[in-house]
Order: sequence, then C-alpha cells, then structure tokens
Amino acid sequence: MIATGKIKIDRTAVSEATVAYHDSCYLGRYNDEYEAPRATIENVPGLTILEAPRSKDRGLCCGAGGGRMFMEEVVGKRVNIERTEELLDTGANTIAVNCPFCMTMMTDGVKAADKIDSVSVVDISEIILQNIKKN
Repeated sequence: MIATGKIKIDRTAVSEATVAYHDSCYLGRYNDEYEAPRATIENVPGLTILEAPRSKDRGLCCGAGGGRMFMEEVVGKRVNIERTEELLDTGANTIAVNCPFCMTMMTDGVKAADKIDSVSVVDISEIILQNIKKN
C-alpha cells in the first residue's frame, strides 16, 4: 500500500529511532517472508534498522503457534529473555515485531531487563501509523 501510494508516509517528520526488527516464526520460518516487514519500516525517514546476529531464517522465536510460549524452560534461559537480550544488545531503543505473541514475549523481556522506560516494543503497523502523512 505504501508502494502504490494508498498509504503516504510523512517524509518531513524524521524519526530518530533505532529499531531492532524481530522475525516472527509464522511470517518468517513458516512463510519464508523476511524482506516485506523490513521494506515496510524502511519507508520511514530517519529510522536506523539494526539486525540481531540471529535474524531472518536464523531468527530465534518462541514458536507460539506450536505452544512454546506456554512451556517452561528446563534448561538455559527462557526464550523471551534470551531473545530480548539479543535485541537489546544491538543498542536499539525500539524493538519492532509483527505478531501478538512476539509483542508479549518482547514486552515481558524488556520489563525483566528493567528497560521498559528506555526501550519500546511496537508492532510495525504502529511505526507506520505514527508516520502517516496527514492530509
């Protein structure tokens, strides 16, 4: 919709956010779509998009569709803690997701890291909404 002009991005208001994008299991691993969400947020002027070492087809996600979100870890860290730490290590002040399970996983991880006042967790649609051209 951005490419066809149905959604117009305000190019005059430059964002200063650094964004770490998290690949969800459904859009990513299950549907092999990695570039569309990145291309969407790349339309927002001024965003710096950062990649975690494990991203795209090597991404780490809870696999909520398979029930992992509801399982307790018995070895190592909880998946939400480990993944949030990876995304925080990029230095981003925003974590962008595209899945409601990921939103919960990342928000809980940011709270556990005591970064809730300095790092926001948002859906990519929220980034676009905040940057839509008015009129």
